[in-house]
Amino acid sequence: MRLRRTGAVLAVCVLLSVAGCTGLLLQEETRFVAGEASVNEADELAYTHNTTETQNVTRSVEAAGQEREVTVSNHAELYVNRTADGSPGAAFAVVSSPQVRLFGEEMNPVADWSQRDLLTEFSGQFDQYENLTDVEERETRQVTMLGKEADVRVFNATMVDDNETSHDVVVSVAKVQHEGDYVVAIGIRGMNGAELSATDGDTDALVRRVEHKRGHTGTR
Repeated sequence: MRLRRTGAVLAVCVLLSVAGCTGLLLQEETRFVAGEASVNEADELAYTHNTTETQNVTRSVEAAGQEREVTVSNHAELYVNRTADGSPGAAFAVVSSPQVRLFGEEMNPVADWSQRDLLTEFSGQFDQYENLTDVEERETRQVTMLGKEADVRVFNATMVDDNETSHDVVVSVAKVQHEGDYVVAIGIRGMNGAELSATDGDTDALVRRVEHKRGHTGTR
């Protein structure tokens, strides 16, 4: 399994291009870099670290008659719980995306995305499992994430594996704002037909273990 570039990075750059921003963008280059988000001791829950990826997109922006470059960087990590035959039975992704504030306005669309929106944009973190169908909201519960009460929205859905076999899965999505970033957690259980009961409660436990370092905005 591997990570894929998320739509959030691209969407931020489009918004910046449309904004025609000045001030901060008058430097040679402006960077909005998310801090690292991870899961503390995920192995205690039988989840192994699978992939870490920094996703960068750079766009040229015109400001005050001058062209400057803006770089937006997301950080993503993926953890996998494997069944007895070694295939992924559950997975947990945590993505950090920077706040992008210019002239008092937030330019990162993640700020306003609902959990369903986040699921649409970020489910591609699960590589071949990015195509979810029959998504139905089941419940919402609160779980502590990075010291805040996060709304964890739970969905029933269907996923198709490489053999074109459909599997019923449970997807949980949470988001909090922390240290200048938006931190998104997505857990999927029941992959490849794995028993849902075997990973019951895992996503909430992983959400509680999420850690995050402050990102930074800089110019050069």
